[in-house]
Amino acid sequence: MPIVIAYGIIALAILAITYKTYVGYGKYRWYTKLSLLIILILGLSAPAIGIGFYGLSLPAYVLSLQKYLYLLFGFVIYLFVITFLRDIIWSIVDIIRRKSLHEMKDTAKLQTANLVTLIFCTLFCLYGFYEAEKDAAIVSYDIKSAKIKKPTKIVMLSDLHISPDVSVKYVENLVKRVNELEADAIVLVGDIVDGEPHNLWAQMEALSQLKATEDVFVGLGNHEFYNGGLNWGIKFGHMGFEFLSNYGEKLEDRGIFIAGIPDINTATAAGMKVKTENALYFASKDDYVILLSHTPLIADGVNKDNVDLQLSAHTHGGQMYPFHYFVKQANEGRIAGFYDVDGVKMY
Repeated sequence: MPIVIAYGIIALAILAITYKTYVGYGKYRWYTKLSLLIILILGLSAPAIGIGFYGLSLPAYVLSLQKYLYLLFGFVIYLFVITFLRDIIWSIVDIIRRKSLHEMKDTAKLQTANLVTLIFCTLFCLYGFYEAEKDAAIVSYDIKSAKIKKPTKIVMLSDLHISPDVSVKYVENLVKRVNELEADAIVLVGDIVDGEPHNLWAQMEALSQLKATEDVFVGLGNHEFYNGGLNWGIKFGHMGFEFLSNYGEKLEDRGIFIAGIPDINTATAAGMKVKTENALYFASKDDYVILLSHTPLIADGVNKDNVDLQLSAHTHGGQMYPFHYFVKQANEGRIAGFYDVDGVKMY
């Protein structure tokens, strides 16, 4: 509740300041003011509307609106941030030039500045939308260890957030690209879905076509717990995936042990315990141990003596700039790439 109240206060401040800056000076038609007000309210309400969509059996075209609401949310936030930074720079320049700050309220100058800012912000957000919608890049890393008995290719997928508005064709294309890599093992490190199992039947049918020489392993992220929790574990099992919840399996002739624990931030609240000792129970000292743990934090019982590599996700590489600073803080400085946490290697 405190987070909701804090967001409400911040949202009202953003709405008031942005509205005042863009239509509070000069004469504007009523419909211009109303349009801006609607855009600001819709954009700032997007997170609440998105949460309201969870679990609802709505037509795909209605659910697809969620994507564009979040685009609008990004636009409103960035419009405020960019305008705020613009005005700080403008003020500093005027002070250096010994000009009156009152000139910033000059209608003609402000309208020109606002128009330029709006165009820049629109192009900036459209580029971000394009980056989010395009096929994800394939990034390869070589990891060497004397424990690994033979070359093994592992493909990691995370934070797919497949929701009812994600097309089956999109999932099929993803599966095709992954299968072309001819992996020995595929690991899905949580937040694979954003919806209840019964709302994602077609998409999961397509995802179940993932193929690996050994197996497809999956662990639960926070969004699985938001949308059914253990029901998703059962669903993944029915899809032919190895559901790793406080459990692990050995790739016998490869010297690799893959274990998984549920998301440490949400499992307990959902009534599921995180039991690292259970996940690593069948691992031996000679195994190269890989732990699937959605959130990039170290769970109780994980250390350099029992885990060689932790694969995590959750941060989306930091989310929207400049908010990656907050994401980084919430995840103990880890948002993307390789880390060494008291001897535990993490990606």
